[in-house]
Amino acid sequence: MTEETKTNVNTQHTRRIQQIQVEISAAECDLTTLRSLVWHGVDCELRSYVWQLLIGYLPVTLDRRAQALERKRNEYLQYRAEIYEERSQHQTEKHLKDLKQIEDDIPRTQPDVPMFRDEPIREVLRRILYIWSVRHPASGYVQGINDLCSIFLIVFMMPYCSFRILAEPGSLPENMDELEADAYWCLNIMVESIQDYFFPSSPGIQRALIKISEIIFRVKQELIYHFKGEQLEMIHFSFRWFNCMFIREFSLPMLFRVWDALFTMQDGFRILSVYIAAAIVLRWEKELIGKNFSELMIFLQNLPTSRWTEREIEELLSQSYVYFTWFESSPNHLKA
Repeated sequence: MTEETKTNVNTQHTRRIQQIQVEISAAECDLTTLRSLVWHGVDCELRSYVWQLLIGYLPVTLDRRAQALERKRNEYLQYRAEIYEERSQHQTEKHLKDLKQIEDDIPRTQPDVPMFRDEPIREVLRRILYIWSVRHPASGYVQGINDLCSIFLIVFMMPYCSFRILAEPGSLPENMDELEADAYWCLNIMVESIQDYFFPSSPGIQRALIKISEIIFRVKQELIYHFKGEQLEMIHFSFRWFNCMFIREFSLPMLFRVWDALFTMQDGFRILSVYIAAAIVLRWEKELIGKNFSELMIFLQNLPTSRWTEREIEELLSQSYVYFTWFESSPNHLKA
């Protein structure tokens, strides 16, 4: 990239961030405009606020936001007191089972992020996950929800802690109760949008995997035939992509960019995620066709994406959107 090109890219980025700031500060936020601006990413200082708007936690009307935040944060604190702090008075066998699984999963949550080794942040995570499980008895706690929650906690803390929270453990921000409540409610909205991903047998994920196969078949039939010949099923490698929304496939900064894109589409975690998964597989179609079952599994479960930059992420999201425009509005195009 030439210096002139870099300058143009930086100028465009600065202008877009300024437009985002204007939009979120408007008396009535235009979500369509905001989604268009955020598709190409948002700075970490604005990301938490933008995500809360796009997910529907914050009202689009500016003068209603403070009151809405106060009400939801107080509601969460009431849940924390009644459901978590007094849990011994109402725990069922199912609650105890969920809490045991939560305790097992907390040490596995973001093991490379130092702050998640601190007991105070683990307690925050424990409270959110337990309260969520009690309030959602149809599914209860399921592995993967801890990973989703961790992303909201990191993003919501970053404006107050900067990258220190990624580099070293330390004390929590003074407004941690508010951030904990915000993380709970955004997790709640997100997971409820894909809750059938977490039911027994994961019917939502099963449907997503079928759709990925259909997309790949329409784009590259040879690859699907090769998978079948090697007896490789989508569930063998891509189940965790949906269970954790690509958390283990990308570095955190690149994952945030992927989630930016998912938030820009209504029901994006259910719809756009499928096209992102298909684009991931198709990106390496030539390499995959030459591999046997074991080699396919090793490659697809350990994607060479750890050093990706925004350039590769932009290419992936662009291709995902191409597939979305081809097939989402014309489902018959997916029929063999």
